[in-house]
Amino acid sequence: TAIIVQAGKKPLMLGGEHLVTLPAAEAVLANYPDLCFVHFDAHADLRESYLDERLSHASVMRRLHELVGDDRIFQFGIRSGEREEFAFAKSGHVNQTLFTTKGVEALAEQLGHKPVYLTIDLDVLDPSVFPGTGTPEPGGLSFSELLAAVHALKPLNLVAADLVELAPQYDTSGISTAAALKLMREILLLLASSSEQFSSAAATTNEEQQQNVR
Repeated sequence: TAIIVQAGKKPLMLGGEHLVTLPAAEAVLANYPDLCFVHFDAHADLRESYLDERLSHASVMRRLHELVGDDRIFQFGIRSGEREEFAFAKSGHVNQTLFTTKGVEALAEQLGHKPVYLTIDLDVLDPSVFPGTGTPEPGGLSFSELLAAVHALKPLNLVAADLVELAPQYDTSGISTAAALKLMREILLLLASSSEQFSSAAATTNEEQQQNVR
């Protein structure tokens, strides 16, 4: 990941257990110290530890918070977690939206040109839509709802993304894999669109600065 980012590219990681986000995000953070996270998930993943392990899919967002601090993590679709996790979010550490993607459109105004890492745990989708995951949680988003939320991120300065927790062995129909691949395609297009948008904006700013110097 570090090599990709240092080369000026935008990585898209695929998983797998959600903990894979942590080392990838650390590599991106080294290049973008003001990095923010947009997180879609059924679970808060804010535990201090899980089964006596601090490094776990259930604690990955807590570890990321330790790296970036308050007001840098925005969660959507959350519908499962321990009381302590919700208390941690409510205390102002994490911006958390339960059950829905409400407010995702407002992120452009909140974040401006700050670099953004998108992490999607596919169990944010309802199990009736996406059964092929390790920790399914009823009451989730439809595919259309998640896709609309992803499209709403177009104004953001996306610099990296990951798509995790696909377990195809739990869904022999192949529906979950098809859904994940469709989302992967849309995220790739989003990353490319963000590159064009912010490269163009940077070029315009440089041109204006040069004109002012003259």
